[in-house]
Amino acid sequence: MSGDKDTTKQSAEDSHDVALTPFTVVRYIASIGMLIFSIIIVGALMFTGNTRVAKDANPWVALIVCILAIVWLSMIEGQQASLVGLPPVDFDLYKDTHPLTYKNTALAFKGDNLDRYLMGRQFMVLLVVF
Repeated sequence: MSGDKDTTKQSAEDSHDVALTPFTVVRYIASIGMLIFSIIIVGALMFTGNTRVAKDANPWVALIVCILAIVWLSMIEGQQASLVGLPPVDFDLYKDTHPLTYKNTALAFKGDNLDRYLMGRQFMVLLVVF
């Protein structure tokens, strides 16, 4: 029985695709630190009125608009990755288990809809980022 636990533990460790070396841990900590620093700086700029939206409207409006833009950007990026990755997958594999995905992909892969979506998504990314 204890051999099963060792095998499970070992396979879980082997499934981690990044070796956690000291350098990698330092990189992760530095990345999180820079992310927190950036969030603090952007928030401070908004709440001191140093952005156009915060100055003209309200800092809370600026914060909400910023958060919504980031959420929207992450959704369209995730959808793009999914739509580009799914064409080689047989539709019948997920037709019954994921009917909503099947309906979305059936619409997206019909004609040149995927190309048009990708072009429109690119404009939306530009709108959100700049």
